[in-house]
Amino acid sequence: MTKGATITGSVDFLGVPPAPLRFEVKKNSNVCGAERWLHKVEVHDNHLKGAVVLLRGVQEGKPFESKSFGGDPPNEGQFRHGGGHTLSLTVQTKSCNFGPYTGVLTSQELMRLENNDSVKHVLHSYAVRGRKASILRSVHNRDIFPGSVIEVEFTDKHLKHSSVVAITCDRHDFMENRFYVVDNPYFSISDQNGHFTIDRIPPGHYELVVWHPVLGEKKQEITVEPNGNIEMNFKFSKKKSH
Repeated sequence: MTKGATITGSVDFLGVPPAPLRFEVKKNSNVCGAERWLHKVEVHDNHLKGAVVLLRGVQEGKPFESKSFGGDPPNEGQFRHGGGHTLSLTVQTKSCNFGPYTGVLTSQELMRLENNDSVKHVLHSYAVRGRKASILRSVHNRDIFPGSVIEVEFTDKHLKHSSVVAITCDRHDFMENRFYVVDNPYFSISDQNGHFTIDRIPPGHYELVVWHPVLGEKKQEITVEPNGNIEMNFKFSKKKSH
């Protein structure tokens, strides 16, 4: 694309982030460890990691990029995007971990799951409904044996009224991840410094969405000019309990 624009920016967190959840490992501690921590809100120097930033309304343009996203040690799982005409998502399970807490997936496309652990995992997936992400509808429940590969699909029927998918392991309660459903390659996931970049954007008027599975969603209408460079900064804070 010769006239692609770029959006860069940062996602920050104001205040004291929620503490990570601690789990005492009751099954397969020789593989998973004696205890595990689940960081649903990961903040470094007020910068929010794991926020999904995407453009809605892009009809054509670049292909999906080939990328990989690894979990923080000892969480060695990985999300891999094969790229091309489709996202081609592979979830590579390792050290009793699927990958980072947040990721993206596409509907009507197979998700490949590879179990690189020496123990069985039981994939349970849900379509998340409701603004508070409190209503879950079960989609898949499948065993993943050591060294095996399974494929699952999230159809439009599964994802009706839902833009978020949760996956868990029925054997290991600390294994939990959330995916935002995207329909084009114009997305980014904020890194440890809260930075994100979306490039090669065709000119047009779009909706820029920033989503975090715990902190919620922010939206901004945006007009992209040919070869434009736009900087956007977003701030989240801890939601008040009612």
